[in-house]
Amino acid sequence: MNEDIIELPYEARLLFIGLWTLADREGRLENRPKKIKMSLFPADDINVAEQLENISKFGFIELYNADGIDVIHIVNFVKHQNPHGLEKDSELPDRNGIYTVYERNPKNKTIVGKPIQLNKADLKHFYDKTGPFAPQNTGSAVENSYQDNESNHANSSGNTQEQLDNGSKTVYISDQNALNPESFNLNPDSLNPETFNQNPEGNNNSAVGEVDSSTQTKFSFKNALKKNGVPEKDAAEFLQVRKAKKAQNTENAFEALLNEAQKAGITLQQAVEYCLKRQNPWGAFKASWYLNEKPEMTTGQQSNHQSLPRNVNDQWGAPKKYEPVAHTAVKGELI
Repeated sequence: MNEDIIELPYEARLLFIGLWTLADREGRLENRPKKIKMSLFPADDINVAEQLENISKFGFIELYNADGIDVIHIVNFVKHQNPHGLEKDSELPDRNGIYTVYERNPKNKTIVGKPIQLNKADLKHFYDKTGPFAPQNTGSAVENSYQDNESNHANSSGNTQEQLDNGSKTVYISDQNALNPESFNLNPDSLNPETFNQNPEGNNNSAVGEVDSSTQTKFSFKNALKKNGVPEKDAAEFLQVRKAKKAQNTENAFEALLNEAQKAGITLQQAVEYCLKRQNPWGAFKASWYLNEKPEMTTGQQSNHQSLPRNVNDQWGAPKKYEPVAHTAVKGELI
């Protein structure tokens, strides 16, 4: 079927690509041609409704109406995409009027376990945790859902507890508003993880994957500097230098910095001060760098000190002061 896409006009091919960026986590979006056109082709004269029909004829998308909603469904979307765990549940049904929802980690709202298939009547109960989904009825509600079997539910329950223990305590948002801002990417999970590590102290406080503070203490490069005598101002400035040089503020990096200062025979505070006072500040400290520069700097200081005269007037040639001499008349003839 994939090779059939070349049979479509270029407008349809561009439209098909754009649909992937607009679809929800189940590959569905409302069939509203004017809205789609404004999102994808605001300055082009393209008949979106006509091209949707062309695409559907080749089986790439399905066009249907369920629960009074016109829906577009990208057929192979879930096979090729791995939506972000925070992306909200689809608000659109499949062609049979069934909605796909997920249990959520109450701490960080990431999805937990397998998808649950519900009809529209049970949808509100699911999100409000009422009726069959009230806490005391959770077990029966899960049994009545479209889960594969009891063993799968047991496995997902174990995963649920593990994620609950490892969840963040800092995010409290509605299940239905748990939208990942990067959801318009075709594959949000392919994002470069380095973009989430911009904290100059090396901490990653993102809600996803954060470890409970009761089980692990986060390392702070800045606090470690301060505990070893580095003043607040110097610590902050040193971190800015390291950030500019893209240095990683890990615990291992700090230990290496401390060891190099000890090798040089100076304190960590002195090492940081030395790094900062250079014309081109160092973002790291090596004993070998320090010792290579130290003799030259010391010799220069001694040479300059010895060349300075005790009297500044002697250096600059200022006139000497003499005692006034009384005028004495001299008698005689000039020769």
